[in-house]
Amino acid sequence: MKKRIRQAAILFMAMLSLVSSGCSQTSADKPYKESRFLMDTLIEVTAYGPQAEKGVKEAFSEFERMYALADQYDPNSQISKVNQAAGSSKVAVDADIFAMVEESCQLAEKLEGTFDVSVGPLVELWGIGKKGEYIPSDLELANVLPLVNYKLIEIDKVNHTLFLPKKGMKLDLGGIAKGYAVDKAIAKLQAAGVKSALVNAGGTVRVIGSRPDGKPWRIGVQDPRKPDGVIAKVELAGWDTMETSGDYQRFIMKDNVRYAHIFDPRTGKQPRDMAAVTMIMNNASQGDIFSTALFVLGVERSLVMLKEFPGVEAIFVTLDGKVITSPGLAGKVE
Repeated sequence: MKKRIRQAAILFMAMLSLVSSGCSQTSADKPYKESRFLMDTLIEVTAYGPQAEKGVKEAFSEFERMYALADQYDPNSQISKVNQAAGSSKVAVDADIFAMVEESCQLAEKLEGTFDVSVGPLVELWGIGKKGEYIPSDLELANVLPLVNYKLIEIDKVNHTLFLPKKGMKLDLGGIAKGYAVDKAIAKLQAAGVKSALVNAGGTVRVIGSRPDGKPWRIGVQDPRKPDGVIAKVELAGWDTMETSGDYQRFIMKDNVRYAHIFDPRTGKQPRDMAAVTMIMNNASQGDIFSTALFVLGVERSLVMLKEFPGVEAIFVTLDGKVITSPGLAGKVE
């Protein structure tokens, strides 16, 4: 855990040095900052203005609330209750859990099933970071894959219930909960009257407005092979969200092969083309989904797919270190 905290802190400091460079602060511009370890990552919120402290504390209350609802490792969380009832009964859930599952399934259909919120059995089987160098066999994967299928999830919009029809099915909101919580935190900041802020939740970044000096927020994209390196820089002008998925965030090495925590839910195995995908857009919860899906799809298919989503852009870092951007970022990435 300490290693993950350190890596997240380095990434944020690298980004913060970029967003604040050249900005002379007056007393009115001084930020209120807080950082906490929640949702298995370091979350840092920086806000400006007279209501900054109030907004930041309310933002963290949202992170804590979402964590309590969506933590599949807490047997008392709502998502655990849904998993425990798989194959036996429907479970009424909070509006936020319902919204996350519904949005995940809707986007999964558009993203060719490369993101699947029912991936829980695969996550459990691989146990990246929890089982040492364990690599599941093809037979083990074949036994689990029938349990991974978002199309099987029964979503009752009238009664707000979820039902997993097969015993052993498990929802895992790790690919949406953090981004969704960021969006909720941003809403709290805005409700408090904050006009300038930056939220960083372990690589999911969303901003409010511009920097106190009126310039756009300028964010660095971490080099996936250099924990303290920046491989690209982007000004969030016209966008407010940057979200990265990479094979460097949680992984194991065995026989010089990297096995990351991102799986292709259709095969149960890790994609082998990408090192990282960074989304530039205006929705953190969807950014979480897109970065995972595009990591699985690879550059060529992703560039075709993005034509269907105006305003959604991506920066790809391939395994050999090439940086490729979607057309909408032409001339906007350093």
